[in-house]
Amino acid sequence: MQRAERPLAPDIMRIMYTFAEDVQGNISLFFRIVISDVVSRPARLRETTQRIITRVHKEIKSQELGLQTYFNFRSKSEQAMLREPFWERQ
Repeated sequence: MQRAERPLAPDIMRIMYTFAEDVQGNISLFFRIVISDVVSRPARLRETTQRIITRVHKEIKSQELGLQTYFNFRSKSEQAMLREPFWERQ
């Protein structure tokens, strides 16, 4: 994931992922992405998340592996407030 993170810095703080079953019972790839507070503002959020998703798909080629991918985003300040361990680097 570092190959995807570097070109997106400083907008992205970290990318984490897990393999798990989705609601249909298929093994899927779930991303948790912490973004900077600046790009989490409504005026930039859509463009930023689309750029990140495109870059991650390009790097991992999940469609070629037959995996469905899911993306969840959280701002740096939101994670600092919630402090959920699942959202920390693993």
